[in-house]
Amino acid sequence: MTTRQARACVAWDRELARMLERSELFGLNTAELRDGIRVEAFKLRERCARDISMASLNRYVMLTKLLYDDEADEVESFSKNQVHGD
Repeated sequence: MTTRQARACVAWDRELARMLERSELFGLNTAELRDGIRVEAFKLRERCARDISMASLNRYVMLTKLLYDDEADEVESFSKNQVHGD
């Protein structure tokens, strides 16, 4: 039986992987940022497998926020360019 924290780690890991795929598909973030996040996600996956803590879950939140914030900037920039006809 898995704990609530273990299920949370799996869910966050899947969401982060989905966000990375979307980022790569649409070129929303730099390759360097995606690569760095992949490395951190691998470390977190390993850490969650042996010792689940709130710090690990918070790290997932931070990584997804990095992608989301960058993604939000890209969408905002794209929208402004469309409005101004660039």
